[in-house]
Amino acid sequence: MYLFIGNGRPLYHTDTQQINASPSLPSTSHIPPPSSSVSYLLGSDEDSTKLWFPPPVDAQQFHPTVALYNLPSPTWQRPRTPLFIAFTRNTAMLQQVVLSYIAAGWPREDIIVVDNGGTMDSNPRRLLSSENPFYVDYDLFRNRYGVSILQTPTLLTFAQLQNFFLRVSMAHGWRYFFWSHMDVAVLSDEEATPYKSFHARVLDVLFDLGVTALDADMGTPRTGEKNWAIKYFTYDWLTLVNVEAWRQIGAWDTFIPYYATDCDAYSRIVMNGFTKDDVRAGRIFDLPEAIHDPEAKFFPPPSSSQSVDDPSSGGGEAPGSRRYHLLLAELEDLERRKPENHRNNWQAALGEGGKGEPWTYNPDGFQKMWWATAEKGRDMYRMKWGTSECRLDEHGVKLADAWEGDG
Repeated sequence: MYLFIGNGRPLYHTDTQQINASPSLPSTSHIPPPSSSVSYLLGSDEDSTKLWFPPPVDAQQFHPTVALYNLPSPTWQRPRTPLFIAFTRNTAMLQQVVLSYIAAGWPREDIIVVDNGGTMDSNPRRLLSSENPFYVDYDLFRNRYGVSILQTPTLLTFAQLQNFFLRVSMAHGWRYFFWSHMDVAVLSDEEATPYKSFHARVLDVLFDLGVTALDADMGTPRTGEKNWAIKYFTYDWLTLVNVEAWRQIGAWDTFIPYYATDCDAYSRIVMNGFTKDDVRAGRIFDLPEAIHDPEAKFFPPPSSSQSVDDPSSGGGEAPGSRRYHLLLAELEDLERRKPENHRNNWQAALGEGGKGEPWTYNPDGFQKMWWATAEKGRDMYRMKWGTSECRLDEHGVKLADAWEGDG
């Protein structure tokens, strides 16, 4: 029987000043089992030959502790929600986005950090310094945060990453997956009534689409909509992807590696008769840098969060806390300061660290080559479609028009 998390979590009615009804603790049946019994999406054992690094099999508890009102249901009570978060540079931004998803109720066992730094085995072997822009602390993300890491075989472009996500999903029989940009942070809407976590509202979206399991054919959507390809959670900052639809839409165009490749792919969604529209699960912020001490700001203090080992410990913090409103204000202010014309400056924020370290591309050279490649991609887009317009389907362009113009 399909049990939906939205009905399994307590609902809190809140306003900005007070809790209208004091929530009771959930029964211990809702407390996730020890991590050793958790099923990780690509296997519970590390396998360097498959570039797969889940948390250690003997891990018992991860940190920081998620607030009681955001705890996800166990894997056997909900559809799995694989979330790819690709990393290339700036581990502080990666830490921020991962912690934000965990704090908002996304199950740790469903989060896959994709190490796309192109540094071969340097990160898992701890060969890079923390000043290296391509450095990822595998111990931090696996042992403390409880998320898995999947390496790309080599440095991939944005378009190649999208095809990589699709290919991994197909290999494992997944009907859908989620992916997120790295320069964002998410928050549950703690002012909404009744209250549900960000992840619980994501599961509401799956439920409306007729999803019952990751590897099961989708049932009849409650909305009657069957030909959907993606669902935007604030543009594509977080995106739900229907794998089967992309078998018809086709691969992301790898000759358009960065800028304009989304214009190409998302236009082809509509031109192939599929839909893309917006859904909502909470707040998503597009950020230029990482906040200081994200563990303390995204999570309640230990005395206010529910301990997995001690379900009776209770918790003093509830939705709409002072901590939440301070964090909300900080993220809103930071988002306002992200420059529109320099949206990727965070990728080069670490400067020249890591020069001469194993498999490390010169950081300054990487930035210059990245921008040059991105600009060439725009040229390739114009060559393919005969226009620079992004929303091709809104400008009368048809699939048959590709490569027919003068370029």
